[in-house]
Amino acid sequence: MRQFSSLLKGTMILTVAGLLTRTLGFFYKIFLAQTLGAEGMGLYQLIFPVFSVCHALSCSGVETAISRFTACSEEKHGGDYLYAGLFLTLTASCAVSLVLWTRADFIALTLMRESRCAPLLRVLALALPFSAVHCCFSGYFLGKKKAGLPATAQLIEQIIRIGAVWLLCGIAAQNEMEITPVLAVAGLLAVEIGSSLFMLTAASGVHFRLACLKNYLSGCRALLNMALPLTGTRLSLTLLQSAEAVLIPLCLKQSGLSSAEALSLYGILTGMALPLLMFPSALSSSLSAMLLPTISEEQARGNRAKISLAIEYTISFGLTIGFLCMGVFLVFGEDIGALIFGEQLAVRFLRTLAWICPVLYLTGNLNSILHGLGRTPVTFFNQLAAILLRILSILTLVPLSGIEAVLWGLLLGQAVLCFLGVRAVALHISPSIGLETYIIRPLAALLLSIGGVYILKRPLSLLFTGMELLQLLAGVCVMAVTYHALLFLFGGWKLLRRLQNPT
Repeated sequence: MRQFSSLLKGTMILTVAGLLTRTLGFFYKIFLAQTLGAEGMGLYQLIFPVFSVCHALSCSGVETAISRFTACSEEKHGGDYLYAGLFLTLTASCAVSLVLWTRADFIALTLMRESRCAPLLRVLALALPFSAVHCCFSGYFLGKKKAGLPATAQLIEQIIRIGAVWLLCGIAAQNEMEITPVLAVAGLLAVEIGSSLFMLTAASGVHFRLACLKNYLSGCRALLNMALPLTGTRLSLTLLQSAEAVLIPLCLKQSGLSSAEALSLYGILTGMALPLLMFPSALSSSLSAMLLPTISEEQARGNRAKISLAIEYTISFGLTIGFLCMGVFLVFGEDIGALIFGEQLAVRFLRTLAWICPVLYLTGNLNSILHGLGRTPVTFFNQLAAILLRILSILTLVPLSGIEAVLWGLLLGQAVLCFLGVRAVALHISPSIGLETYIIRPLAALLLSIGGVYILKRPLSLLFTGMELLQLLAGVCVMAVTYHALLFLFGGWKLLRRLQNPT
């Protein structure tokens, strides 16, 4: 029971921080969209696949390994893995940063087919070593189930990002200088510097045992044994995702659009619609971050019953949240998109992608469970299949059907990824929750809550005449409260009681 309480506590801390961060992030995205325009947003979004590749090369696998080994190790040995990870990631990130800085023009012109991205990549190169430090400390504190520090770091990052970019844009406007995506990337650099300094300051109050060189070398070997396959996996996937990101504008141009139109569509999809769709994932991603050390700890104890229970509740929770968000975006997608971005294409993309929600918020948690169980190769092949399916749809269908093919490729790829993930974790489940709990009850509650919203739509519009935002918030709240109340009446209280008494 203590382990589940720790899991829930850590999840709630990360969730609150995630929701606050994403709320601030929405205002930031609105500001960027208005300041840079759709084409500028497209250029800005183009560099993130490169950042993902560099991040995968330098620290992503080590961060996961630190979290897992810190959770499984004795208290006195936890710092060994942190120091070993810092050495490995700083070495790798400095090397990658040097290559990115010196070869920025080649990468921008040859690989990204957009020479205007070169100065953005050089600024991005400076952020990589700081990002490595931040990742190592995040992995360590999550392994210790001290979610408060990574959660606080999330908020500080967003505040620094908004403040830095707002200040830089203000200075540029005051001096009649052109406002370009370089200023947004400079904000990213400020974020990584601030976040790493915060983590170092927080860690200064933690006592780390000074061990001999032999222990650190042993920690490096242990981390590399897990991190190298994981890094290879993530690098392969990230390279394919980067190819996917580059192919979308190129194939959109083949469908008859100009370069500016293709970049604008890409910017609207990746900079407006997808971030809006991912906003509710703050809760599922928080659970994902806490699941890995929890599952690793229970596996080390040989407690298969608690692993099974954690997996079942994770699947049920992901689907429950996913069905609600699907309903919200289908019913209120037009109002949400119009109020936040004022862009009709973002509304269209959002309503099409709403069907992905039940599986979108679940797949990250399934991957985290598989990592905690040491089944990293399974997640690699699952994600590989989904990415290849999306790339195939881009190459074959986008030149013919345009942006709609990108949307349906995303839907199909995410559904395949979720199916493969459920199939993999099913081997570790002793079923105790039926199909009615996973799908039938949430769908019934969703349909009834949507009906309730339509019944109250007229009274709400009269109550909040001329106040579109309050009318939207009231409608969403009515749907959410009705949905959860119906789930509780349909037997949700039994699941809560069982979670409090897992034996």
